Amino acid sequence: MFPFLKNNKQYIAIDAGSHKTAAVAFQIHGNKPIVNRIEHHKSKGIKNNKLIDINEFSSVIKLLINKVGNKTMKKEFFCNITDPNLLIKKKKTDINSGKLGISKKEVKKIYRKSLNEAIEKNKYLVHSNPNYFILDEKTVTHNPFGKKCSKLSLLSYNIFVNNFYIENLNSTFKKNKINITKFFESGIASSMSSLSIEEKNEGVVCIDIGGNTTKIVVYVENNIIFVENLKLAGNNVTSDLSHGLQISEETAELTKIMYGSVVSPFNEDIEINLDSRKKKVINKNLIYGIIKPRYDEILEIVRDKVFDNINARIAIKSIVLTGGASKIFGIKNICENIFNRKTRVVKNFSGNNSLRDRPEFSTTFGMIKLVNQFRLYNLGPKFANNQFTKIIDKIDNWIEESYA
Repeated sequence: MFPFLKNNKQYIAIDAGSHKTAAVAFQIHGNKPIVNRIEHHKSKGIKNNKLIDINEFSSVIKLLINKVGNKTMKKEFFCNITDPNLLIKKKKTDINSGKLGISKKEVKKIYRKSLNEAIEKNKYLVHSNPNYFILDEKTVTHNPFGKKCSKLSLLSYNIFVNNFYIENLNSTFKKNKINITKFFESGIASSMSSLSIEEKNEGVVCIDIGGNTTKIVVYVENNIIFVENLKLAGNNVTSDLSHGLQISEETAELTKIMYGSVVSPFNEDIEINLDSRKKKVINKNLIYGIIKPRYDEILEIVRDKVFDNINARIAIKSIVLTGGASKIFGIKNICENIFNRKTRVVKNFSGNNSLRDRPEFSTTFGMIKLVNQFRLYNLGPKFANNQFTKIIDKIDNWIEESYA
């Protein structure tokens, strides 16, 4: 893995979330990524995926980079981006093909054209996923090599975010003299670390329930067919508890973590600390009665959105839950009941409390895989000087890896 990277260079991926900001630094040794260090800090200056205080957020970034970065090494930076209003465009690109059979030259040409045409006003292309090829408007194939046709078409699934979010974050990074090579969509990054190849091929929904947003990514036959972000997630559960129990947001968050459950509990009273001197007695059934309906609502909305597509409904075989708010007790069972699909929750299987195994760090570690793809194929848009520059070198590697 990462055979193209040099050992004297350090790569740093920054995961900017509503609750925490994390940074992971890694190098390459023996063709394998070696994580040098990962650090995280409570997010400051960022709320509802928007930067509200550049100085506060900048101080967190500076602290994390100083902790994970090696001062003697050249660095390249990457970051996630979360836009609650993603723009999804299915793009069909056509070229004329010779009658001698499709070669690497034609595939390279059509993918280059597809990327060059993937432009939307005030939008940043975070991902372009080539789904399949069409020969003469009739035959659909994932491997066109050697086949003969007059017209070759490529259908791509393009995901755009608003430039506002990119420029917003870049203002902070520039303050720290950091140039972000590439932004990755948070839900896609999370799915990269949470899903197996088998799950992607068989048909799977990855649901990342974070603080401000629930991120949905659907794979069928290893292709992304649906992506959406919901402005409904863990913070809404916390807010419900705060209002329902008449306690502060901070106390509600701690109560959710310690006593939250979507499984009906025993009739038991608990005591929560309001401050250093005051306590409040609350019945666990009351907490359950507040939390359960909100989780039902989130999962039912996801189900309705995904299953609205009849092909997706038939193809999806399983559900994978991740993100910090997926750690609520009993979520696997209610998800299986709502979706009528087997469900897996990303969790710490190793038992050693490794950050790699914790669902709230799915996006952080997923970005390592996305950096791998970006650097190997060097494809996609690069944000520089407020303009898009298409990086389309090394397409030969992508073709050989995908269709060899």
